[in-house]
Amino acid sequence: MNIQNVIFDWDGTLARTLDVWLDGYQRALELRNFTFQPKEIVAEFFHDHHKVPDKHPHIGFPEIAEETRHYVLQALQKVELYEGAIKTLSTLKDERVPTSLVSSSSRSLLTSGTQVHGLSDFFQTTVAGDDGYGHKPGTRPFEEVLDRMGANASSTLVIGDSHVDIMAGKALGCRTCLFAPVSNNLFHNFDYLRSMNADHEIEHLPDLLECI
Repeated sequence: MNIQNVIFDWDGTLARTLDVWLDGYQRALELRNFTFQPKEIVAEFFHDHHKVPDKHPHIGFPEIAEETRHYVLQALQKVELYEGAIKTLSTLKDERVPTSLVSSSSRSLLTSGTQVHGLSDFFQTTVAGDDGYGHKPGTRPFEEVLDRMGANASSTLVIGDSHVDIMAGKALGCRTCLFAPVSNNLFHNFDYLRSMNADHEIEHLPDLLECI
C-alpha cells in the first residue's frame, strides 16, 4: 500500500483523555446536584455541543463545558498516551512518513497535551477545533492539513477512534483506520463504528505500521 502521510486524531487515539473528559463532566454536574450515569454523559455531552443547551436547558451547559475544559487542561500533565504511541510515531518519522494531527479539542488543550509528552516534533502540522476550520465529520480540517502538507488524499491514511474520523477520511478519498482498543468500550459503540467500513481496524497503535 502506498501510504505517504498519516493524519492522527488526538483524544481517544493518541492520548487517553476520554476518561478525563468524563471525570470533568461528572464533577461539574455533581457540583450542581445533577446525576448522570457515565454512559449518559458520553451520549449527551461528548458530541454536538451546540445541541446540548436545547436538550438540557436547565443545567447551564456552557458553564459546565468551560469548567470541564479547564479540568482537562489541568489534568493533561498526568494523562497517559495509549501504549505504543511514541514508538509508532518514532517509527513513522524514521521511515520518513510525515504525520499530522487533526483534533476537535481547542488549540490550548492540543498544544499542552503534545508538549507534555514531547510529541510536537513528530507532527508536520496540526489543526485544532478552534482554528476556524470547523469540526469533524466536516472535511475542512483535513483539507487544510492536506494542503499544508502538499499531500494527496489517496495516499493519506486517517486514523481515529470515532465515526467522525472515518466519515471525514472517506469523504475525502483517504484510506481510513479505526482505532478500537478495549479501553474505549465505554465511549463508543464498536458495532456502529465497524459499520462505517474503515479500511483497517487496530487495537494497538504499533499495528498501524502494518497498514502503511
